[in-house]
Amino acid sequence: MTDESRRNRLSVIKRGVRLPRTRVSKLVATVLTVLVFAGAVTGFVWWRWEALPADAAFRVGDRVVTKEEFDRRVDTLRALYGVQPPIEERQFDRFRRDSAKAIAVSIVLDEQAKQQGVVVADKSARDVLSRLVESQLPGGGPEARKQFIAALGSAGTSELAVVDEIKRQMAVSQLFNRVTAGTSVSEQELRDAFDKRHDQLGQPEQRRLRNIVVADRGEAEALIGQVRGGAAFPALAAQRSLDGGTRAQGGELGTVSAQQLEPEYAKAAFAVPVGTVFGPVQSQFGWNVGQVDEVIPGSPVSFNAIKGELGKQLESEKALQRWRSWLQDQIANADLDYTEAYRPPDPLSPPDVGGSAPGSVSGIDQGGGNTPR
Repeated sequence: MTDESRRNRLSVIKRGVRLPRTRVSKLVATVLTVLVFAGAVTGFVWWRWEALPADAAFRVGDRVVTKEEFDRRVDTLRALYGVQPPIEERQFDRFRRDSAKAIAVSIVLDEQAKQQGVVVADKSARDVLSRLVESQLPGGGPEARKQFIAALGSAGTSELAVVDEIKRQMAVSQLFNRVTAGTSVSEQELRDAFDKRHDQLGQPEQRRLRNIVVADRGEAEALIGQVRGGAAFPALAAQRSLDGGTRAQGGELGTVSAQQLEPEYAKAAFAVPVGTVFGPVQSQFGWNVGQVDEVIPGSPVSFNAIKGELGKQLESEKALQRWRSWLQDQIANADLDYTEAYRPPDPLSPPDVGGSAPGSVSGIDQGGGNTPR
């Protein structure tokens, strides 16, 4: 199957507003659902490209993962987690490489789970699947399950493949618990972290913003002139914005803090009073014109008030560091080769983790909307 046909069989990504740079504390809620996709892939040997079979995507030890097997795994991830391959050529190429790295790391972790005697019962995984079906399809029951199975078939995967993926995730969660057992934070570490993060703790100032994305600076400056001349920002956003995720809402971005935005955009958005239009600010998606609809003042927090939450956050960060270090060692000892088209960028460095919603897949570039992020 060619890359073109592989791309065509996958659904079009739905673009929507995704705000940038979520707080580190969100790792607490997401770390166990994305662990299989965290870490670095080492052991890449360029002279083995030629030795791999023509239909291979990559090899882990003696196991060769073919392009067809790779496609099936991506289909399963798409059905289970909503992973959507981009359509644009460059983004799709990055997606394919990131996905290969994620799946290769998961195979390394499968082997580690076997070596450490981690076993997940088939019933446990099916119970998780049943709860997933009930949460996604109102009413539940046999009819809902039939709908779910039909949807899996349409996505190019099966119930068995989804159950295997759930078992894999549950096994990795057990591995994570074993590797990070005993992680703790001292009182001094808490106080040091409070001093360093004081400005970010508590409730920072937030602003309710609207945004318009256009193709060039000249058009953005013209829009600013129209707004300052009395034109309604929501109407202009509905007519002119390139961001399909916010256009119908008059460019509404919602209430955000500066940490959730790209630095240059945040600098402009948080430097003007309420009711003011700002910009133009360039992002990877175009030129942005914004407006401040409301300012919500921040409130400071005391050490005693934040101590418990901060402690959990620091423990989560330390556990994740410990896990990544352990995982780096395991993969360093794994014999892993990629074919050229599937080799990930920077295979020796661990991918970024964080900012992912529960159930999403970290380490795979899934594209996104046109919001500054």
